[in-house]
Amino acid sequence: MRSKYITQGFVPATVISDLGIIYLDQANVAIVKGDAVFDDGNGYATNVGTAFAATFRGIAHTSKDNSAGSDGDTKVAIVPYSADVKYWVKNESGTVAAQTDVGEIVDLESNDGIDVTDVTVIEYGFLIDEIDISANAVAANTGGFVLGRFIKTPESS
Repeated sequence: MRSKYITQGFVPATVISDLGIIYLDQANVAIVKGDAVFDDGNGYATNVGTAFAATFRGIAHTSKDNSAGSDGDTKVAIVPYSADVKYWVKNESGTVAAQTDVGEIVDLESNDGIDVTDVTVIEYGFLIDEIDISANAVAANTGGFVLGRFIKTPESS
């Protein structure tokens, strides 16, 4: 059982090598470490997204605020999609995570959480490997936490 629960974003459970970090030109938004990052359609990284799509690029490795700037003024560090990197993340669904959720591929609920009840995904999904619904986990986040990894969905392969 984990002793510390972070409710902001996707928290790596795998060591991230600096060699795995990429830098993308950032849209004029504030991106927080742990946010899901997407291409905004103009080639800029944004965290404005609540569902997986072909535009998913990875998870913000650092926080960067470009909300007062212009598109491309800054670069944001992200951990690109990899099925080898696991993350702990909060379940934001109104339903507490359950053992039956293990093995499911689920969608985002927001740019920093998943929804164990939403199994409709496009291009990418979050494969649940483990859940934590201990008293401490549910006290930190009512839906509990899940451990998993990003995968390309079978329909997109």
